[in-house]
Amino acid sequence: MKKIFKYLPAIFLMFSLIITSCEDELEQLPPEQLSNELSLGTYDNLVLATNATYTQLYAVNWYGRDFTVIADLKGGNAKSSPLNSGRFQTEYNWANSQSESAGFFDNAYNLIARANNVINALVGFEELGVTQAQLDQLDGEAKFLRALAYFDLVRMYAQPYSYDPNSLGVPVVLVTEIAEPARNTVAEVYTQIVADLLEAETKLATLSTNGLRGETDKVGLATKEAAQALLAKVYLYMEDWTNAAAYASKLISNSKYSLYTAAEYGTIWSTDGASEVIFEVYGNQTQTGWGGFDEIGYIYDPGGYGDVCASNQLLSLYEAGDVRANVFKTDAGYPGYSWPNKYPGKEELRVNNIVVLRLAEMYLIRAEAVLNGASGNALNDYNAIRSNRGLAAATTVTLNNIYDERRRELCFEGNQLWDLSRTGRGLDRDPAETNIAGDIDIPFPDYRWAMPIDAFEMDNNSNMVQNPGY
Repeated sequence: MKKIFKYLPAIFLMFSLIITSCEDELEQLPPEQLSNELSLGTYDNLVLATNATYTQLYAVNWYGRDFTVIADLKGGNAKSSPLNSGRFQTEYNWANSQSESAGFFDNAYNLIARANNVINALVGFEELGVTQAQLDQLDGEAKFLRALAYFDLVRMYAQPYSYDPNSLGVPVVLVTEIAEPARNTVAEVYTQIVADLLEAETKLATLSTNGLRGETDKVGLATKEAAQALLAKVYLYMEDWTNAAAYASKLISNSKYSLYTAAEYGTIWSTDGASEVIFEVYGNQTQTGWGGFDEIGYIYDPGGYGDVCASNQLLSLYEAGDVRANVFKTDAGYPGYSWPNKYPGKEELRVNNIVVLRLAEMYLIRAEAVLNGASGNALNDYNAIRSNRGLAAATTVTLNNIYDERRRELCFEGNQLWDLSRTGRGLDRDPAETNIAGDIDIPFPDYRWAMPIDAFEMDNNSNMVQNPGY
């Protein structure tokens, strides 16, 4: 099967998948006999197609492991452990090559193809007994997922918006078809992301009414709140401080969510739909994307592969009494090393929910936006986090305080690499951290902050342009 734009339309693949929220298998014709009209011709099939779109997120090279691990490993929160068997060494050394993130590129555009099919099939769709609210819910979910995919793609394969919005982004594809699309600018990609999320916000149900499509409430499905939270984060990356603060405030003032208490923090990570979680990738063993031994829990546990552990540079940021310092585990056979315990497993170590958006980040987004000129009280937001993590209130707050707080609070949730690039700080590792690889410091700007487009795509899309430096 050819990759990316060559293998579209991907709707033929959807119904061969095990679908996240459906226990019954879809009876189907052979894939070559399916058409979009047949596959997406009923509301029930549109629901199945939407469910199938979510499955891509749990893939090993996306939130299921690699995308999240890379952000912390390359960003300095993590390092190769003494258990390392060679996994993630290329990423740790910043030896960017065309093969490392090729799988993520493929999966993200596969998701986009699926989302496009749902979105376009809903135009003019009517079925007796199906309400407009039900159709809007599916449209909003697909647009949220498409926006999330483009946000992750443009962060991985482009320089940050804050550096040059007119630099090369990724192709914006809104119709699933065989084509060779050229790259849009970073600004154009962000424009599409914002447009999708604003529409999703108006169409999606709130968490409490997500039963519109017959599902029980859980934060593995896109909601209005999820769209608002992602908008807050996207506006942060765009340095649109006013909108970042405004959208973060929508979540902070929403009574559905509450910050973890100091007592809860150490035990909350295996809980479905915890009080802070706005959107997460819901993990279970029946999902097509489940990675088994390659799922994220195994790479971060010394009882599993344990290839990647926490850096001392990160651990040194925790103050005495900070309960977050306890969300790490050690191994008697490897004194001096600590592994993160944010993926302890639900049914077992290799099955986890992967948090994408949660309330604590909304406080930190708003605080950073306020310190950059938005209205609000950054110190109050900073102290809201501190007081729920076992720490005394601070009397002042700076941007560097917020940057450090993001590291302490959001480590191993896939943020640090892009926090460094969007703020222009670069990577400055402690040389004492490098037990396998040599010391690597990456200044900003530098071509390596954008990953190379994979070789197959370069060879088969005549309109694709490679990132500078590769």
